[in-house]
Amino acid sequence: MNRFKHHPESVAWQETDLQAVGLTPEQCTAAVQWVGPDGVVASGSDAAARVLIVAGLPWSLAGRMMFVPGIRAIAQRSYRWVANNRYRFRGDPLPQ
Repeated sequence: MNRFKHHPESVAWQETDLQAVGLTPEQCTAAVQWVGPDGVVASGSDAAARVLIVAGLPWSLAGRMMFVPGIRAIAQRSYRWVANNRYRFRGDPLPQ
């Protein structure tokens, strides 16, 4: 079942010319990165919000809400918590 109308291309950072898009390996290991067709770079919860915006309705509404002050702060803290605790979730057995 296809839940998104539009799918951004997903590329492993190890297979990307990071210098060409203005990123470092450290940034890529710390958080998910978004590089838009217009060259805009976003990280962490902002990157997740941009994926939702591109996905089309109804997801784009949630993505736009993630940029609202207050909600953005909660999204950023939530993203950081999940990133810092990802080893607790199934599929990533090694703590960092």
